[in-house]
Amino acid sequence: MTASWIEQLTGLVGPAGVVGAEALPGYAIDGQTPGAAVHPADRAAVSAVMQWAAAQDAAVAPRGGGTMSGLGNVPARLDLALDLRKCNRVLDFQPDDLTVTVEAGMTLDVLHAELAQGRKYLPMEAPHPARATIGGILSTNCTGPRRFAYGLPRDWLIGIAVVSPGGGESKAGGRVVKNVTGYDLNKLYTGALGTLGVIVEASFKLTPVPRQSRALVACFQPASGTADAPVGAAQALVNQGYAPQGIQVLNQAAARRIAVPIIQDMVRGTDPGPWLVLGFYEGRDEGVVQQCSSIGADLMGSLGAREVVQAGQADTDALLAETTALGWEAETPPYLSIKINVPPSAVPALVMEAAQPMPSGRAPAPAIIADPGFGTIKLLWWPDADQDSQGPPENAGGPDSTALLEILETIRDLTHQAGGTAVVEQCPLPVKRGIDVWDGSAYGDREVKLMRQIKGKFDPTGVLNPGRFLGGI
Repeated sequence: MTASWIEQLTGLVGPAGVVGAEALPGYAIDGQTPGAAVHPADRAAVSAVMQWAAAQDAAVAPRGGGTMSGLGNVPARLDLALDLRKCNRVLDFQPDDLTVTVEAGMTLDVLHAELAQGRKYLPMEAPHPARATIGGILSTNCTGPRRFAYGLPRDWLIGIAVVSPGGGESKAGGRVVKNVTGYDLNKLYTGALGTLGVIVEASFKLTPVPRQSRALVACFQPASGTADAPVGAAQALVNQGYAPQGIQVLNQAAARRIAVPIIQDMVRGTDPGPWLVLGFYEGRDEGVVQQCSSIGADLMGSLGAREVVQAGQADTDALLAETTALGWEAETPPYLSIKINVPPSAVPALVMEAAQPMPSGRAPAPAIIADPGFGTIKLLWWPDADQDSQGPPENAGGPDSTALLEILETIRDLTHQAGGTAVVEQCPLPVKRGIDVWDGSAYGDREVKLMRQIKGKFDPTGVLNPGRFLGGI
């Protein structure tokens, strides 16, 4: 980026709003470092920057806390990082109406703290909520273990304000729950990875703060180490009239990376490897106790669990945080992470297939965390064969690119047969350059064409995150 561009950006956001050159590597995406980064103090400055970028044909990457900045295809180009963390105010909070409106740069932890003062709660989850911003969560549509009961972020979003690539601001929805006018653009922007507009404001419906939260942890020790017993038990839990808000199934390789003492005690030094079923309950005191104890624990015991533990509030909070963040640890990321989305009925068969070493023998069985209630499965490989390495993700000790592509092809074939998609959330850059991480082959030509047409209407010059969405959009 030329000195004149830096000077122009300084004029738009002020000297304090331009990031120093020494900090630019922290905004890199897939090895590409932007020529400049700005953190505007308000929405007027965001609009000014986008208007400038459109005039200069500068490719812009909107950014929040950077917790999932590597998600998506390799950028076609990257000139400017637009850091929104200074736009972080609560604009309107109506506890009696169960609504809140905030700027997109607010972190999830701060928002929860603000809402707690009015005894309200927004059931959204994200890895590293102290850093994850509301705009970033919406852009990636990320979720946590309780999505079975609460759904996706877009299910709680009732209004949104977006700055277009040309600098204009538009709004959709509103600040009240019963708003049914116009197109539902909230869902269009959610999960679009910032390719259609820069989210600057969001309004949500809320729920009262749960009086109590408790987790049920059931350990299964199948004779052969297979997943049929724990996955079947988890499905039985899902089918209860008083099902938990979230259900997760973890194999030993995944559970070992959950640094909660009750988990470590269950999975330490056992062979064949145990499987864990986690049930997350919340609500009124008496109801949570009864559901967790009289229903959940008794059911797990009757289905063959060798040990069942009920976690207190602190351990429950830790379990929620760590299962949500699994695979997104900045210090020890996996060299390959695949998120499968399938009909819930397809989860048991896919988990049992994925639990085996790859047919080629060139990679170990993955760490697995599955959600049989919602229909998601995450497969993760860390650098060493036993999945317990703390090393960096340079692929040291892991399969080469050819083997990783074979793994991906195998997983995607199984997923497509089940009517789902397999998104690559993380992988080595040489592999990422040769694939569509969004599994574009699972979509028809008509769907991809429609997405391209939408991108062309909203961002005709292609300055917002070019190349990073499905099909290189």
